[in-house]
Amino acid sequence: MSQTQTLILAIGAFQGFLLFTLLVSDKRVNYASKLLGILCLFIATTFVLPLIVAAGDSQFAWLIGFLVFLPASYGALTYLYCRTAITGTALKPIDLLHILPLAICYLLNYDILFSAEKALSFVRMPETSLFKHTLTKVVFYGQTVIYAALLIRMVSRYQAKAKQTLSSYNPDIFRWLWSLITFMVVIWSLKVLFYFINPAPMLNLVADGLLVIMVYFVAIVQWRKPDLFHIQQLSTQLTTQQEQARSPSEQQSSGGLLDQETRSSILQLVQGQVKEQALYRNSELTLATLAETVGVSVHQLSETLNQYGGKNFNQFINEYRVTEVCQQLDRNCGRKLIDLALDAGFSSKSSFNATFKKLTGQTPSQYRGQH
Repeated sequence: MSQTQTLILAIGAFQGFLLFTLLVSDKRVNYASKLLGILCLFIATTFVLPLIVAAGDSQFAWLIGFLVFLPASYGALTYLYCRTAITGTALKPIDLLHILPLAICYLLNYDILFSAEKALSFVRMPETSLFKHTLTKVVFYGQTVIYAALLIRMVSRYQAKAKQTLSSYNPDIFRWLWSLITFMVVIWSLKVLFYFINPAPMLNLVADGLLVIMVYFVAIVQWRKPDLFHIQQLSTQLTTQQEQARSPSEQQSSGGLLDQETRSSILQLVQGQVKEQALYRNSELTLATLAETVGVSVHQLSETLNQYGGKNFNQFINEYRVTEVCQQLDRNCGRKLIDLALDAGFSSKSSFNATFKKLTGQTPSQYRGQH
């Protein structure tokens, strides 16, 4: 093992143990942060593994069998971290199924768990034709493909829900999540390339380096800002929609069974109340709270906006917000743009700038300069 590899592994292990301690022991952090801390611990112990193997028949050799398969849990931990970070919900008993890939690897190779000699032989052998070892590789790398697909599906679903039901949808949160997923896919692609196609040591070294940079960077940011990915209103919306979906009448409404006249009446009612009461100025306004205020169901309001109004809830509310900001700028208002945006109901500068440009074709600064 080269000095460069040893240095990377030592730094990765030290940072992992440190971040695990910070994320688990700090009372400020949330549930998702503790899951991320466990992921950091597992990665740290995985970085220690090559150092133990290099030491040969040492007093720590008995750990090899337990540490070598820990990466089979990375996909599950990343998925559960993203899910709990977004919704703020705790783990459920059914989530125990996510330990299956790791459990299968242990069961297939139970003979090396308590034998340091067999464990050393296992990690040092270049190739093997044993069926259980082949199956272990399939499970070990197959779980990465499965969890990558699950992550993409979950984030896509939550992003669509946020766009449809939240007036304060912040695209920056999902850019972070998509970046995290992209990094994970690249890292495991390099690992698969190294083990199955091109056994160049540099590929594995780059993959390990990226893993350290990605997970530990996210962990540091998560420690400083525990609500990094949390979307509080989204979890409320998901719960509300699940409860309403149990009603047969609501399921029919969601299928688009409102007649044209009913949709028109609902739209006029909603437009009137949103404008007259300036409901759009509430940055935490959601589809469910607006439906309750107006006196219609969530499905009826959603159907009316989408099929009659031609836009989703987020677009509908943000048009009122942009209109108010434009009216202020047209009057040559000297206030800061961010103050105008927050007063109009936007929750962040990034979402304000993105929405304003999408609806007007100009940035807020450009609009102010021309008016």
